[in-house]
Amino acid sequence: MYLSILLAIYDIGPHIMGGERVTRGEWLHIAAPLVGVIGVLMALISYGLASQRAWSRHLVIAMFGLIIVYASILGVLNLIHHAIMWRAIINASVFGGASAWYFYFKPNVVAYFLELKDRQSRSRR
Repeated sequence: MYLSILLAIYDIGPHIMGGERVTRGEWLHIAAPLVGVIGVLMALISYGLASQRAWSRHLVIAMFGLIIVYASILGVLNLIHHAIMWRAIINASVFGGASAWYFYFKPNVVAYFLELKDRQSRSRR
């Protein structure tokens, strides 16, 4: 995530949002802040999953929710093309929906996170 920001700063490679080419300035102004925050969330998700933390699954959903909210706000303010906004919203909804199913409805994964939650609550006592 941070490499993509660095590449954009140095104007290396194409600058694409929602499958459409944009200027370097547009990408740095619009996409880079979101990419930076998502990079932090991905690091926290990785840490949470690797260290078996029950909260990690909530961050996955939050990440996709953030993309939907960010794209919606930018679209309403006419800061991005509506095609880019809709593509971001649809992609985040599809992948967020798949993640929600996996983390909250798939029986063995739900059982795993319930066990983690129980283990963490017992260790606090």
